[in-house]
Amino acid sequence: MEAQQPQHPYFPRSMSMPHYQPSQFSAIESLLTVGGSAFAVGLLAVFLIGRTKTPLTCKDKFVAIWMMVSAGIHMVLEGYFVYHNRDLAGMQTVMADLWREYSHSDSRYLTSDPFTVIMEGVTAVCDGPFAALTAYGVLTDSPVRYVAQLIVSVMQLYGNVLYMLTNAFEGFAYSNPHPYYFYGYFVFMNAIWVVIPIYLIHDAWTNIYRGMLIAKRATTVTKKSQ
Repeated sequence: MEAQQPQHPYFPRSMSMPHYQPSQFSAIESLLTVGGSAFAVGLLAVFLIGRTKTPLTCKDKFVAIWMMVSAGIHMVLEGYFVYHNRDLAGMQTVMADLWREYSHSDSRYLTSDPFTVIMEGVTAVCDGPFAALTAYGVLTDSPVRYVAQLIVSVMQLYGNVLYMLTNAFEGFAYSNPHPYYFYGYFVFMNAIWVVIPIYLIHDAWTNIYRGMLIAKRATTVTKKSQ
């Protein structure tokens, strides 16, 4: 008797996904949706940058935009995944279609994989608010800016490295080997969340160190003058 073929397009092909339903939107429509949403948040950040009275460098503007887009992705997109993780594969919504499309690069998002759900839950609850706090710190020139920037960037980097390495440890069994999905989705998209956080960790560390050094010297001068 001929073996029953899987009813889904994800890897590993032997994975059971009885509640799977095909997406309503095409891959292009899904990517345009998430890209358009991120662009809209970026425009909001640009508007707020234009309204702030704080003088901002190009780096500051980049950080504000990055953190606002990050906050939106963490709290809305990833928060949606966490809340609906058990039903995502069969849901007929735009957000579910987005996750079904990305899941070609990592099918753990459609099987309620414990690590993935917990990791994304922490990201939505912690990384999102800290990213928003960092953006606020940039726009208001608040001292909280670099502390929040360091915390959220370390969390982004740590979570992403664990996420990618757990898949690598199992031989990328959950990833579609087609270059478009593996290199375009899994490698490229996640590399963004490695490279930028590393840069922002260095930036925050440097500024916190300088601030502490200035404070220490000021304290030393004060003690000598007494």
